[in-house]
Amino acid sequence: MSRAVREVRSTPPIWRQWNLVWNFAQRDLKSKFKGSALGWAWSLVVPLATLAIYTVVFSVVFRMPPPQMGSGRDGLFVIWLFAGLTAWTFFASSINAGISGLIGTGALLKKIFFPAYAPVLGAMVAQGVQSLIELGLYLCVLLVLGNLGWTWLLVPFWAVLLVLFTSGLATALAVLNVHTRDLAHLVAVFLQLGFYATPIIYTLDYVPAERWGLPLRAMVEWSPISLFVETLRDLTYGLEVGSGTAWLGMAAWAAASLALGAWVHRRRGGDLGEEL
Repeated sequence: MSRAVREVRSTPPIWRQWNLVWNFAQRDLKSKFKGSALGWAWSLVVPLATLAIYTVVFSVVFRMPPPQMGSGRDGLFVIWLFAGLTAWTFFASSINAGISGLIGTGALLKKIFFPAYAPVLGAMVAQGVQSLIELGLYLCVLLVLGNLGWTWLLVPFWAVLLVLFTSGLATALAVLNVHTRDLAHLVAVFLQLGFYATPIIYTLDYVPAERWGLPLRAMVEWSPISLFVETLRDLTYGLEVGSGTAWLGMAAWAAASLALGAWVHRRRGGDLGEEL
């Protein structure tokens, strides 16, 4: 490729592409519940229905005991579960939406050039709006129950790290999926496995310390999504800051994910219109 072409195809800094990202986000938000009778009410109906199903299964059938709340109140499994589902849903839905969002811009990419991360981040922003609704509902319930503490002030910092981690991974996977379409199916399988490998519907105490010669509990505890799920619960449900190693772990995973996303985008993210 000539120098002139490389200059035309150079990717502007992300802060100069925010309007483009927001346009993709608006497109996704408008089409999300288009034509449905309940409209944006589905953003609450779907997670609440999922929550009700898991609550019946794991607090009535399997009798999963929840931890005590930070205020000293007896734990409520439905609230403890909601925290885990909120963090996980944002992560998994953003990954899937980013992959499909980039593929869906194939016709547009054939006509004009724009950074591959734009539709991916736009899909993440759209998903983030729904996740904010779910997080707000969760915090309102805790507020009604009197489970409020200064540790809530750290939730925005937690959210920034989760967004950075998810955006880097989503961008890398979306770009690689353009070149290898089987990747989307593999991601769906790994996300399903990851849900049950993350302490969302169970506590870490239920994970054996060792199994098959592996430190199984430590592997689950220090996986990236486990760190984000447990830290959110610490901040809002347990009213604790969380361990410093957990915060360092989240920051390290976020930095590694951003580095991976930038590297994949730089190496494989140019001229995707030819692949689409």
